[in-house]
Amino acid sequence: MRKMKLAMLIVFCVMLFGGTVVSFVLPDREFSDVENRELAKKPKITAKRILSGEYQKEYDTYLSDQFFFRDKWVDLAVREQIALGKKDFNGVYLGKNNYLLEKYEKADFDSGQIKENETYLTTFLNETEKRYGRKHVRAMFVPSKTTALTNVLPAYADTIDWQSMIRDLQTKVDEPNLIYDLTKTMQSHNEEYIYYRTDHHWTSLGAYYAYRAWALQTGRKAKDLSDFKRVSVFDDFYGTTYNKIHAGGAADVGEKFESKNPVKTKVVFDDEEKTYSSLYFPNEAKKGFNRYQYFMKKNSFQVEITTKAHTGKTLLLVKDSFANCFVPFLTEHFDKIIMIDYRYGKMAMGNLLLSNSDITDVLVLYNTEKFLQNKKLEKLADIRKGESTMKEFDMNDLLG
Repeated sequence: MRKMKLAMLIVFCVMLFGGTVVSFVLPDREFSDVENRELAKKPKITAKRILSGEYQKEYDTYLSDQFFFRDKWVDLAVREQIALGKKDFNGVYLGKNNYLLEKYEKADFDSGQIKENETYLTTFLNETEKRYGRKHVRAMFVPSKTTALTNVLPAYADTIDWQSMIRDLQTKVDEPNLIYDLTKTMQSHNEEYIYYRTDHHWTSLGAYYAYRAWALQTGRKAKDLSDFKRVSVFDDFYGTTYNKIHAGGAADVGEKFESKNPVKTKVVFDDEEKTYSSLYFPNEAKKGFNRYQYFMKKNSFQVEITTKAHTGKTLLLVKDSFANCFVPFLTEHFDKIIMIDYRYGKMAMGNLLLSNSDITDVLVLYNTEKFLQNKKLEKLADIRKGESTMKEFDMNDLLG
């Protein structure tokens, strides 16, 4: 027994010191795809920083970040916990069929913020309904995987029921049908691949079912699934949920739905001068781990899509990133789509409506939890003419 312990100690020391030596020889890494963050660089050494202890602290972080095969060690530590039977950690449930699901708790939400966001939304919907008519205005809430895919949750998993909140919200608008909860729509397809296993977003198939529900709600004819050619565009996606725990799941596959009779599109981002001719960005998706950027490239405050649909219709789409793979289904219904994401800017809604007098339709599309947590929706309800200003944003919002 003592010999075995000694052997294990020797192996550990060899790995520790050997790994440290190898780490010194290899060039420093700048970014960890597994942890989705920049890695520490070698700190500058000065007498002042040594005496203050700052250098030693930074150097310790540097050694930890640059340690040989760091990503593999992180992965191994989590796999050990999985082997011991643990089914949730770091805010993630280990579900059936390789699904990783976000774990939400009441403590994750501020009741005051929820009430504010409800007021912002109802004010906006009531005003736009008066301007554009009941059939031309909708807000749709996308459930998280823990709500939509209860069939893959661990048996003991706690979930939050937001459906009662949405029903209550419907009573606060002049027309209850303006607000639509997609929970039942998504649950009715929960045996299908409607959410990525390792990411919080829905797949293009999930977005299609939401598009079909939107069309039904607004009196439009949705295209059938058979009207699209489904093309695989990536097969190596490990998303934001995976990157919280670095284990479990299985590589996700992404699809785009190509219409048999596509319309030409042009895309302009408010923070770029270039005009793009596609809603899809394969090169952007290859950067880092976030393959979801294949759809609409990134999140910006304002994105304008123009088409050759010749419908005479313009849509104002107030959204989060769930809309990025949803919007392609709308291009044959509108000549112009103005996408607004209030996480990245703060222009008074009154200004937006004033400067886009051709708007005929409005859609608000948010993941339920992300909407309730959003702290930047104040301008949604500001129908007065105001000044347009851009707001610095948190890099974490790029994953939202």
